[in-house]
Amino acid sequence: MHDHKPGVSIGLPVYNGERFLKEALDGLLGQTYCDFEIVISDNASTDRTKEICHAFAAKDQRIRYYCNPINIGVNRNFNRVFELSTGEYFKWASADDSCKPELLTRCSEILNNDDTAVLAYSKAGFISEDGKVLDISDPGWDLRSDARHERLRYVLRSRHWVNCHYGLIRASALAKTRLMPTYPGGDFRLLAELSLRGKFVEIPEALFFRRIHGGSASQNTANLKWTVKVHMGDEQRICLPIWNLNVDQAITIVRSGLKLRYKLPLLGLVLRSMWWNRGRLLQEAKTVFNFPRMARM
Repeated sequence: MHDHKPGVSIGLPVYNGERFLKEALDGLLGQTYCDFEIVISDNASTDRTKEICHAFAAKDQRIRYYCNPINIGVNRNFNRVFELSTGEYFKWASADDSCKPELLTRCSEILNNDDTAVLAYSKAGFISEDGKVLDISDPGWDLRSDARHERLRYVLRSRHWVNCHYGLIRASALAKTRLMPTYPGGDFRLLAELSLRGKFVEIPEALFFRRIHGGSASQNTANLKWTVKVHMGDEQRICLPIWNLNVDQAITIVRSGLKLRYKLPLLGLVLRSMWWNRGRLLQEAKTVFNFPRMARM
């Protein structure tokens, strides 16, 4: 072990990621910015993930590998890699995504030169299983307004890709949030809290590439049982993501320190969202009453 604290910590939560893991790690280790650590938390994988991680860690001392004895769910595993990190800046990475060599350099330059920014990320590209570029657009989260309530309002109204979640974040700001909740869609809560702490700056070039394939969470949102198991680690647990997110966003607004004249319209957005999603909220509420019967099946 060594006492050096790197400038950047990269947290890589993984579960059964053998298919694309080597490519993801090669992309991270090939960054032009070199003062980083990679913290891997293996969520009790049953494939060759452990073997691959050990092989990479044996070649590069910047990699620290941990393995959970049981699957704790993807979101708790996301939090675990941050809790194990030591860098001034932090980046989450995925075992199936890819990035260009200059990503960390470009993002760190932004945070180094702008104290008002808490998150720097690049425009996202999308690739298929075999690495072909897909024609998918992402409006991004370029939140450079000086007004905290305007940044938060953007997050509350948005329903698009959250690729900025894989950008570079000030660890000190991230530590002051509630991190990732266990329910699906919880990354919107995290972005809301971060938006109150500083600006999000987007690099206009695509330096990060999100892989779309059959095993990715974005392609399985209709499969509630699969989604619950992935996010919470147990498909038998009650999951009320729409209720949880709206309540959490209201809590974020109330605790924001914003003036009342800003809080009230923001709370109105949450209530409007609940009205638009009333069908899903009712459906989730019904699962609570049906859960005891379902658990016995």
